[in-house]
Amino acid sequence: MSFGREPAATDPLVAPRRFTDLTDPAADAALTHTTGFTDRTALAAHLEVLAFRGWPALHTRTLDGWVLRDSAGATRRGNSVWTYGDVADLAAAIADAEEFYARAGRPSTFQLTPVSRPEGLGTALDTAGYDDDSGPTDVCVADLTVLIASIPGLAEHTAGRTRPGTAVRTSRDDAPGRSWLDVGAAGGMSMFGPHRQASVAILSRIALPAVYVTAALDGRPVGVGRGVVDGEWLGIYSMATLPAARGRGAATAVLTALARWSVALGARRAYLQVEERSAAARRLYAALGFLPVYRYTYRRRPATPVRPA
Repeated sequence: MSFGREPAATDPLVAPRRFTDLTDPAADAALTHTTGFTDRTALAAHLEVLAFRGWPALHTRTLDGWVLRDSAGATRRGNSVWTYGDVADLAAAIADAEEFYARAGRPSTFQLTPVSRPEGLGTALDTAGYDDDSGPTDVCVADLTVLIASIPGLAEHTAGRTRPGTAVRTSRDDAPGRSWLDVGAAGGMSMFGPHRQASVAILSRIALPAVYVTAALDGRPVGVGRGVVDGEWLGIYSMATLPAARGRGAATAVLTALARWSVALGARRAYLQVEERSAAARRLYAALGFLPVYRYTYRRRPATPVRPA
């Protein structure tokens, strides 16, 4: 029984990896074939811009090449500094960011990627006592043609886990309904739990074609996902499945619906983010042909920051 492209133990989305820079020659040819980018740094920078538009913050302040984001506590991305460009004075910029978040009543948090600027930012945050606020997250890409071609094998693999005659059915909406939000929260997306109001406000600000997909088993919603189309790219977000329904094809059905919807709008490639600790999701995405491009992490100021003497 096939499982699409069965991920091997050495697959970069399955095997343990350290937080690396943008040097991985063995994967560059595959990434170029998938995305058309010949330079991994340029691809990472492009994906950062796509993600910035795919999940906008409620409130922002520009600080030279940085964007300070505040979203009432909903997600780390929406409440962290986007360090995409340079700043004139690094120490002063960090201090300004800390003041911004102190006024908002939230800890100062920086999103760090291999294309963060300026050089030395990570070292400066280390010196200031910032902690790693989360495990690393991979940003991955796939060719939508390859993804869609992989889906029949995945459907065959998961069919044996579902009672005969039980099909996973999907529905699409232009806005997140209560059921979609409830499944997202119960499936582990905390942004739709205690921060639901802020998250819904963020979703309403997305200035891109968007769709909200729900997968149901026996008529009961069990899985959700969100897609945005930005040019030829499909951004895949908010993938969640109820714990009792995992491994029964809900996530595959959601991805199928998102991919087919986006292709009709001209998308050719997809990107998503997956945490290192999400082993099951990583296996699924590897089977669908997703390739990791780079990793990011968050650095958070502790309650009592450490300052150099």
